[in-house]
Amino acid sequence: MHRRLLLLLVSLLIPLSVFAEARSMSADELYAKIHHNMGLFGDIYREISLRYVDQIDPDEFVQAGINGMLETLDPYTVYIPEEDTDDLDVITYGKYGGVGIEIGVRGEAKYLTVISAMDDSPAQRVGIRSGDKVIEVDGHSTVGMTTRDASRFLRGEPDTHVKIIVERPGALEPIEFDLMRQVIDVKDVPYSGFVEPGVGYIKLAHFSTRAQGELDVALTDLQSKGMEALILDMRGNPGGLMSAAVGVLQKFLDKGEVVVSTKGRTPDANRTFKLASDPVAKDLPLAVLVDGGSASASEIVAGAIQDLDRGVLIGEPTFGKGLVQSVISFETGEALKLTTAKYFTPSGRLIQKVDYFGDNDTTLVITPIEESTDSGFTTRNGRKVIGGGGIEPDILVETPQPEQLGVELWRQGTFFDFVTEYISQHTDVTDATVSDAMINQFADWLVEKGFSYAVDGEKEIKALREILKTFEMEQEAEGDFAHLEHYLELVRDRDFEKERPFIKNSLETELGNALYGTTGRIEASFDSDPQILRAIEVLNNGIEYGKLLAVTDSTNTNGE
Repeated sequence: MHRRLLLLLVSLLIPLSVFAEARSMSADELYAKIHHNMGLFGDIYREISLRYVDQIDPDEFVQAGINGMLETLDPYTVYIPEEDTDDLDVITYGKYGGVGIEIGVRGEAKYLTVISAMDDSPAQRVGIRSGDKVIEVDGHSTVGMTTRDASRFLRGEPDTHVKIIVERPGALEPIEFDLMRQVIDVKDVPYSGFVEPGVGYIKLAHFSTRAQGELDVALTDLQSKGMEALILDMRGNPGGLMSAAVGVLQKFLDKGEVVVSTKGRTPDANRTFKLASDPVAKDLPLAVLVDGGSASASEIVAGAIQDLDRGVLIGEPTFGKGLVQSVISFETGEALKLTTAKYFTPSGRLIQKVDYFGDNDTTLVITPIEESTDSGFTTRNGRKVIGGGGIEPDILVETPQPEQLGVELWRQGTFFDFVTEYISQHTDVTDATVSDAMINQFADWLVEKGFSYAVDGEKEIKALREILKTFEMEQEAEGDFAHLEHYLELVRDRDFEKERPFIKNSLETELGNALYGTTGRIEASFDSDPQILRAIEVLNNGIEYGKLLAVTDSTNTNGE
């Protein structure tokens, strides 16, 4: 066991030493120093394991050492224990063995709750539905379980069984399901369709090996149905494989285009990626939606589309994750995801935010790869674009943020809980339309459930009550307190009316998800999503679309 752990540490310490000292010594000196340090580390590890006054757990002890080393590097260089390496298959291939349910934590009791059952999954076929509370998995109570814990029980080899017990709103007794696991395909393109006649919409959610093929199928289908322009939605897409990003760009850009380059410390890390074949949607007007959740491969696509003036970027600045990771698998089952290079767009912009160490002052990196500055970059047409991390959209359209009431309604899970109960009582509901009557019913439901949130001034009024209690003067001021608390109720009523559009949109999203999963959730947003609406406006206005891709004095425009 100790030999296995030391082999892991050798693999971890080599890249760390390379970062810190390779530029100041020869290869022979470097490996001599590595050999010395590994011997020293092994001696310390052995002596503490055998002679420390209290017995320690050798595995946890060495894990602490690994974590300590990795904390001196960037946040994306991580050690992956053997039990977690299956997650790499999901990232790479978009597949895993399981039952096909998305689980979240809901309610004050933090119940593990089914958010949705995936299309054509074992969970969907047996009737597991949104809102079911998972109380037991294979005989294990879910009390205190995290979603990650539950996933470990639910996932497994295809054709094996797992038993799930759920509590369902409206059902008198818990319901038991015996499910057979199967290969679950995590779709990179979970939705494609039309937001209006002629304007197609494709949601690109991941970048696995399947992204290019799924996008090709969606494009072919929409083009056969008369698509004249496309919205490619990469909001919230955390990325994935660089090769998948290049494959996606292949659909829109000419053969031979340089779409991304990488720079690292070793020769094999310095690469330039050119497209190898002709596009299927070369001249299709294109609007790409991005936000702060668009990262890595999403930023490769967005950066190339912008630098080569192939389409208009709409939304909010992207995350700024431009570090290339290589996965090193060990014979013992563990793996190391190691940062080996950085991404650069066709114009030379660095995608990664320059200060990727944040407040970490323990970094041992002393010779970082040369960074790009935040100015001096232009697109093919000569438009100025900003470097130094992340991708700035051509049209900035911020996501509307709820005020205090809206935040609390989401935080306390009220939309999800209400829709779950509503559907159990209205089994004839077939669409996600939310009427004023339903919104009013939601307001009554909040009162019935005792929903509350603090409004400005409430805390001070409670404090004043406590002060007056100490002087036995509370009764004398009771009338004044009644007026103040009545005022607070008026404020709450005003807040509800002010947030009514947000409440309507949120209920429609939850209702669409509960009825039709991902498809329902996405389609419910078409009429109210400001970034989608702005994209439709731009794509329907050829003059504005052309001007946005021509040389201008600014890097972006106002979303209004």
